[in-house]
Amino acid sequence: MAISNSSCGNIMAVFVAATIVVCVQSQLIMETPYNAIVSKDGTGNFNTIVGAILAAPDHSVKPFFIKIKKGMYQEYIRVDKKKTNIVLIGDGMDTTIITGNRSFIDGNKTYDTATVGVLGDGFTAQDLTFRNNAGPIKHQAVALRVEADLASFYRCRFDGYQDTLYVKRQHQFYRDCEIYGTIDFICGDAAALFQNCLIVARVPLAKQYNTITAQKREFEDVPTGIVLQNCTINATRDNVTTYLGRPWGIFSRTVIMESYIGNLIDPRGWVEWIESANKSVSRRPYYLEYKNRGPGAVTKGRVTWASVTSDPDIASKFTVRNFINGDQWIPANIPYYLDLS
Repeated sequence: MAISNSSCGNIMAVFVAATIVVCVQSQLIMETPYNAIVSKDGTGNFNTIVGAILAAPDHSVKPFFIKIKKGMYQEYIRVDKKKTNIVLIGDGMDTTIITGNRSFIDGNKTYDTATVGVLGDGFTAQDLTFRNNAGPIKHQAVALRVEADLASFYRCRFDGYQDTLYVKRQHQFYRDCEIYGTIDFICGDAAALFQNCLIVARVPLAKQYNTITAQKREFEDVPTGIVLQNCTINATRDNVTTYLGRPWGIFSRTVIMESYIGNLIDPRGWVEWIESANKSVSRRPYYLEYKNRGPGAVTKGRVTWASVTSDPDIASKFTVRNFINGDQWIPANIPYYLDLS
């Protein structure tokens, strides 16, 4: 899908079919020549998402468009490394839902709890929900795990509690998405940038506190990190202690900039990683806040090992242009801004 971000541009014909493009308030409404259609009511040519993905060509250099009609799909999906350039398009995050309930407490490794795991590069998802409904009592329970390079998500919801969204590695972009969880619910060691997303902390178990991010960079020269730009950070209930993040990796890096932060955030902002009794690690996280707003953006009282800046030159290192080189690979139908907003 090659469409201008700022106007109705040209459509790259992927397969023979007419494509209609209508521009409505800078939004693009498309009739796409789908390569596969998944439905629960028998109107598609597949009744499972797994089946449609398996039918896609291996090592494709072209997008393979899979339309997923409204419905609740109880499937565990693995997009193998050889399944490149898969595009999943739902009917909306409220109506197309992929759900599972695997959890750590039920005997799975965190990696294996994912309802959907993506390894194939060039993956794109739009207008659907990834869910793990194991609940807070089951501890780690991943809705989506991404280790594909150049992966993008537009108008998607990631619904869970602990470890909801596992951005494990590679370059990833999230626009106009919603992420719900409790502990470390955006975690991993990708170069992952979230733009214009809604991030909602849920109520954890008794005596627990929430941590929105847990970034896992282990080496200082690795160009990874979690960046939240122009996002909205809120909670389902105001009286739950919540922190912006904690350092899973030795050189954990998280940047929150130009975002609205509600009153859920503890004044310290960030919290230490709790080490096991027989293991002590010296952690040196890079945590940065830039021009945020809202009651939780007051930085008086922040921990001494996190930073606050008003310098746009510093913040610019973490934009779509400079941090993930997004202008070279983000699908053109997904809106984004290259620089500071």
